Amino acid sequence: MSKPTFQDKPFWYLGTGAYWFVTSLKWFVLFLLQPLQVAELVPGGEKNGSWGMIVAIGAFEAMIGPALMGWLSDRTRTRFGRRRPFLAIGAALTSVALLLLGQANSLAFMAIAYLFLQVSDDVATGPYAALIYDQVPEDHRGKASGILSMLQLVAQIVAVGIGLGLGKIALIYLAVAVINILCAALTLAIWHEPAVPELRQEEGLPALPKLSLKSWTEPFRSPDFRWVWLARFLVAFGFYLVLLYVSNYLRDRVHSLTLFGLDLKEPKNGALAAALAISLSGAIGSGIAAKLVDTVGRKKTIGICGWVMAAALVPFALIPNFTLIFCVALVFGLAYGVYLSASYALAADVLPNPDDAAKDMGIWQASVSTPQVLTGIVGLLVDAGNRLSPGQGYTGAFLLSSAAFLTGCLLVQKVQASR
Repeated sequence: MSKPTFQDKPFWYLGTGAYWFVTSLKWFVLFLLQPLQVAELVPGGEKNGSWGMIVAIGAFEAMIGPALMGWLSDRTRTRFGRRRPFLAIGAALTSVALLLLGQANSLAFMAIAYLFLQVSDDVATGPYAALIYDQVPEDHRGKASGILSMLQLVAQIVAVGIGLGLGKIALIYLAVAVINILCAALTLAIWHEPAVPELRQEEGLPALPKLSLKSWTEPFRSPDFRWVWLARFLVAFGFYLVLLYVSNYLRDRVHSLTLFGLDLKEPKNGALAAALAISLSGAIGSGIAAKLVDTVGRKKTIGICGWVMAAALVPFALIPNFTLIFCVALVFGLAYGVYLSASYALAADVLPNPDDAAKDMGIWQASVSTPQVLTGIVGLLVDAGNRLSPGQGYTGAFLLSSAAFLTGCLLVQKVQASR
């Protein structure tokens, strides 16, 4: 426990960020492949609504799960640290949940396994989200955030490789489960928490009922935290509108999955190719931003990215041509990678209470999970729109996504505590 913590060296950033990498990998694989699993289990006209409801069920839990786990870790005292035991337990449970999802043969089984995965992920990542705030000095947070976002996007590239290379869904989930354990072990080996004082016996722990209302609302007393939370909510809403339904969009609307003359043959390959474009350009963007965010400023960077991402989604929504979609994905990914680098640093800048860092970062994480409730419900509207006119539901969803990206990034300009 007395070992050094933060080190401004590549091995420290990469080692502590390893679980961030695999978290992105597992969710990216899941959001690309699980809609296709659902489509095999339900009638064609109801697949988006059914998939959306599964996502919404998990998102309801994720609205409080990360903050609750973060709150518990803020008050945990063990010889292994405050956050690390949660990461170890959560990672093990997450791998079990992934194996169950790989065997899902009914919609009910899939929904239960998905909820189990969401809970397990919250156990690990709720406390883990406080890593930057806990250990990285403020003048290095832009760099740390940039590296984490680059790892997130590189993970998506690896996810595409796993999806194309293994083919069978059960094997893909097995591979991700194994990588999940390996990355957790690496992070736990590198991430040494600073010593924390023992709680005096007479102090005890705060009663959980008092946590439920006060601790949840307390960070929102800060205007900056409110703006950052709302901005991230809107950007996440826009992102999930695309990610959740792009596989079925390619299946239903893009009748020729041809990329510069190469026939990709099936929707899964098309979705993976588009994801690869976003991830490759996003990794480049986040790598550039890692050096610039601390000097140029978070707000200006995010504002520019908002305009680029919103503009890129308009032709994506209106023109079902796969080569165009791929090119647009490259532009979108570059801006999204830069945005991610700036957004994590911005969130760490505006946390109101150092003593509740993990809990407050968990509440910030809820700005990413809460939109999944709405995007899940949107699946019903997508199916309804498509019944009125083929593709109309997808077009409306993607144009709404464009508006959400732009609005969210512009709201960041109201933040005062960061530049």
